[in-house]
Amino acid sequence: MKHVALGQAMLLVALLVGCRKAEQPGGPGSGAAAAPSPAAGPPAADARIAQPPAPQSPMDANPAPPSAIPREAMAYRDNFIRIWRFYFAYAESPTIGFAQVHQESHWNANARSVYASGLAQFTPATAADYSRLLPPEVRAQCSSRAGCPTDPTWALYAISLYDYNLHRGYAWAETSDDRWRIALAAYNGGAGWIQKERARAANSRRWADIAKACMRSAASCKENHDYPVKIIEKWLPLYQSWLGL
Repeated sequence: MKHVALGQAMLLVALLVGCRKAEQPGGPGSGAAAAPSPAAGPPAADARIAQPPAPQSPMDANPAPPSAIPREAMAYRDNFIRIWRFYFAYAESPTIGFAQVHQESHWNANARSVYASGLAQFTPATAADYSRLLPPEVRAQCSSRAGCPTDPTWALYAISLYDYNLHRGYAWAETSDDRWRIALAAYNGGAGWIQKERARAANSRRWADIAKACMRSAASCKENHDYPVKIIEKWLPLYQSWLGL
């Protein structure tokens, strides 16, 4: 009996040793991974695993503009969006402001015409009026009471505020499209003319009727009619596509 018991004990020990060897990881075909010791740091990243790309800066978030858009627009993009939303919040897309600056100056801050200058092509009289209405921090950067229409930041604030005031004043328009066309026409030719020509059009709420009632010279009427057409139908789609707004 003692010999049987001893034999059984030796057999049990042999079986246990064999099982322990079978449980050790790392052999061929073994799918187990060695557990890290409590003191070990995080495992090094496998060089074969692609790492996430570095975050993009705001200026890289959008692609370069299409060839029809001057590259200067890139320099003012983020600032103009911020300024536009200072007035409009998210009620109106800044893309219409971008399209308007394109029409006015093609993003040339030093652009000058017979009557106006700067990105937004403000006349001296309008620049002087709006120089008193801009935020204090903008006025602090412009020492002239006549305004600073050739300063890009000043000009972008001024055109945003001017558009905001005009757009708000034409809430009676038939549609949102009519409202913007009337506001843009007023920016181009003067709100006084819009008021007179609307009265001549039996107080119509539609831009098409007001444009047909134009009382100015043929050249002035054509320019004023074409101004919102170019901005809304030609340039606006380009900026909507580029900015995605």
